Amino acid sequence: MPTLSMIPSPVRLCTVLTFGLLAGCTHPVVCEQPPAAMRVNPLTETQAGVSAQPLPGRWWQLYQDPQLEYWVERALANNQDLAQAQANVRALLAGIGEFQAQRLPATSLGIAATYGRDSDDQTLAQARDSRATSSWQFNPGMELAYQVDLWGQVQAQIDRAKAQAQAAAAAHDAVGLQVAAQTSRAYIEQCVYTARLSQARQALHTLDRSLLLSDRRRQAGIATALDGERLLGLREQVRARIPVFEARRQVALFELSTLAGEVTVDHTQPCAAIPSLTAALPTGDGWHLLERRPDVRQAERALQAAGLETDIVRADLYPKVRFGAQLASADRHINGLGASGAITFGVGPLISWELPNLQANRARLGKAQALQQAQRAHYRSVALKALKDVRQALARHAGEQQHLSSLQAALEHSQRGFALAEASYRAGTQDGLALLDSERELIALHDQLLEARGKVARAQIDLFRALGGGW
Repeated sequence: MPTLSMIPSPVRLCTVLTFGLLAGCTHPVVCEQPPAAMRVNPLTETQAGVSAQPLPGRWWQLYQDPQLEYWVERALANNQDLAQAQANVRALLAGIGEFQAQRLPATSLGIAATYGRDSDDQTLAQARDSRATSSWQFNPGMELAYQVDLWGQVQAQIDRAKAQAQAAAAAHDAVGLQVAAQTSRAYIEQCVYTARLSQARQALHTLDRSLLLSDRRRQAGIATALDGERLLGLREQVRARIPVFEARRQVALFELSTLAGEVTVDHTQPCAAIPSLTAALPTGDGWHLLERRPDVRQAERALQAAGLETDIVRADLYPKVRFGAQLASADRHINGLGASGAITFGVGPLISWELPNLQANRARLGKAQALQQAQRAHYRSVALKALKDVRQALARHAGEQQHLSSLQAALEHSQRGFALAEASYRAGTQDGLALLDSERELIALHDQLLEARGKVARAQIDLFRALGGGW
């Protein structure tokens, strides 16, 4: 076995230089830790109507509303923003193979055919005291080169491409979560205004009945025309809401069709009722919030890619080592290209070092390190925002749920009050003003209750979205 002293001095020098650089230029990979603020469970305080059951991926199915499932599934299948995100993921996945191919040897084939005289022809002709003649000369060749990944640059490029693809996949999940949430909110919006339209028409029917009663009492001389005029004013107020409710329902339907990638709007299947959960709202385990939030995963992968970019740029500070083999042939005649005297070959390493550009490479390294620090700050900001979103969504949901419960209790009292006022008005023990006030309060509470149910449903959607939607 040959020792280092037996190796020729040029090769020995290259070997010592190579291993010396390897020993002095190893950079350990530092893993980024989540911010300290994310090492707490944001779901420690259990609220009414909330459970720690796992959050399902298709959370919109919890409402058991076939139309809601229909719209969300169509949006996830046809939404153009989601299709663009999917194309970005495919493009980055294809780019991984490009960097993986750098691990393979590169081959090149070529043939040169020249006509003329070279310096050897001139020298030979001068020695013979003759004139050099022009002729064809053929020079085919094949070269095989392989770059040794001493500093891990090729591997870092592959890992960076994978991290970028994973970031794009997380961005795709974020778009999908956004599309599902927007579609659910638009569907709930049109359900709310459909219900408010129905309630307004029902209120008009009730007011017509009250007007008929008031007119009979006026004809009997028991009531005055003032009672009827007040009821007529209230009826017109309720009637004035109908065009607004209809327009807003149309706006929500247009939003649904756009999210689902459709041009026409289907008016044949109105929403039957405002979606509501029949069981406690599942929130899952708060400790795994970082894993569920796609925006946090995207920021984490982007930070990883920024760190790998720093390693890639740092590798440019050190020499590139390539091993290659070359096989060539040269002869004035094609049939002589295969002769042993015409064939040349060479095998050996090549070390290249861009010394004049070291300053520029160091500047690039400083830029990459600064961008890595910026990405680290962005990751921590996204993680803290995720925690804030969950806490705010929980607080809004609790507030809207309590508001709805209070309105339901108020509506029950108002319904009993209206029934008593109507009975007293028929009996003549109360004037029309008491009936008017009671009816106005009942109509307002019915409308507020429908709006509150919509707010609770929207707060639930916001909470599902803040929790990461199960993705």
